[in-house]
Amino acid sequence: MDDGLDIFLKGWGMDGFSGRNRRTLLPVLVVAALIAVVIGVVRVTQPSQSAPTPAPGPVSAIDACHLPVSDAKAGGTYQWQMAVRLDSPQETAMVFISGSSLLQCETYRGPDGTFFGSTTGVGDFRPGSGTVLTYDTGSSPAQGGTYPTAMVIGRVPSGTASVDVVTTDGEHHSATIGNGWYVAWAATTGPGDDVVEISARDSAGRTIARLADPSGLQAGRSPALVSQ
Repeated sequence: MDDGLDIFLKGWGMDGFSGRNRRTLLPVLVVAALIAVVIGVVRVTQPSQSAPTPAPGPVSAIDACHLPVSDAKAGGTYQWQMAVRLDSPQETAMVFISGSSLLQCETYRGPDGTFFGSTTGVGDFRPGSGTVLTYDTGSSPAQGGTYPTAMVIGRVPSGTASVDVVTTDGEHHSATIGNGWYVAWAATTGPGDDVVEISARDSAGRTIARLADPSGLQAGRSPALVSQ
């Protein structure tokens, strides 16, 4: 036993201890060794802690829009009704109406099918009687490539079966129609590419209302009456 302790003490540079001191030191060294073993086992068995996984985004495009419930400026509450919705694999555009207030929302879909971000805008419009074609508002989303896609929103006259949006480059873009409104994505090909024509057609393909300006249509300008 003493020979083993001598070797141990020499290994740690403590070979000058007397026999009595050695007997006193032996239990201390045994306890210290046991503590070291326990600490090593705890370190090995302690599970590694990784950063918490962020919660996935909403699976509903409407939830992702976070519709306001009240008008902060004028008071009162909104009673939003969806007018029209347009979907693509990466994005959903929706138009909501509450009285004379219009809300447009664009929300972006991730690879997992959940929505990770959205842009919204609230404005006013003059409720029509279903006899005019309008270009009420539009936007250019931050996502969409070198030249973004313009979102075109307006009202359609009664009897409208299709809406055609034409840009400066001559490209035609079909709109989705719902509840007297239309929404379209018009991909622009350059900084000078604008929406120059919007036509509403009936089920026979006849143009019943048309907005046109070769220099570019401006949202909120005079509506086009239904052709007689």
